Amino acid sequence: MLCRSESPQLNGGTFCDVQAGSKFVMHFHESGPTDRAISDSHKGPCLAYMAKAESNGDGNVWFKIYEDGYDASSDTWCVDTLIKNDGALEVTIPADISPGNYLLRGEIIALHEADRVYGEDENAGAEFFPSCAMINVVGTGAANPGQYAIPGIYDKSDPGIHFNLWDGDKNYVIPGPPLYVPGTAPAGNTNTTKIGTTPVVNAPVTASNPPVNNNTGGKSKSCIKKRHNKCSSSSRKKKRSRSKKHNKA
Repeated sequence: MLCRSESPQLNGGTFCDVQAGSKFVMHFHESGPTDRAISDSHKGPCLAYMAKAESNGDGNVWFKIYEDGYDASSDTWCVDTLIKNDGALEVTIPADISPGNYLLRGEIIALHEADRVYGEDENAGAEFFPSCAMINVVGTGAANPGQYAIPGIYDKSDPGIHFNLWDGDKNYVIPGPPLYVPGTAPAGNTNTTKIGTTPVVNAPVTASNPPVNNNTGGKSKSCIKKRHNKCSSSSRKKKRSRSKKHNKA
């Protein structure tokens, strides 16, 4: 659940230099002949979290830097936008965080089976597709906002996890802790997306605004996988395979 593997396995990895306040492009793709990002039936939100690498992701060390759920004005989920952008998800690294090595965890939550609570039957529950990159944040900030644990940020009964995608529900609540806003302290979770409103998102990626790469050193180093000459994370998902579902996440 943490990084789609038993351990982030930092030993021997390369940290990709990224300037605080700049953009970072993560890539999500299935393995197989199509190399598509994800099935268009797997609609749901995209999220991104960061934690100091020295923590190895353990404990109350994570903070959310990105979230995008449902855009009512275009009837579009983040997954729809991700597919249009060939699996690219652009996030902004907070400008005020302290420099150093971090884990950057991107995630898709697929809701096509989330109308039933996890455990109700063998296929019930939301599906989680996380992937981690290792980055070195370059800057002069001093903020250290991490305060949430993964697993621990989601529960099977959360409205953003247990959600009926197919009954025309007019509300979707993005799950997890509040979005970290540079220069502010985290507050209660009020991130709600409603039909008829446009969600507030951090650095959205759209077909008319394709991802750009402003990473420092991103063309000479590889953090997880070097793709399209960008230092980026790649989540490879097995074709027709199901992700591991969790009672709590």
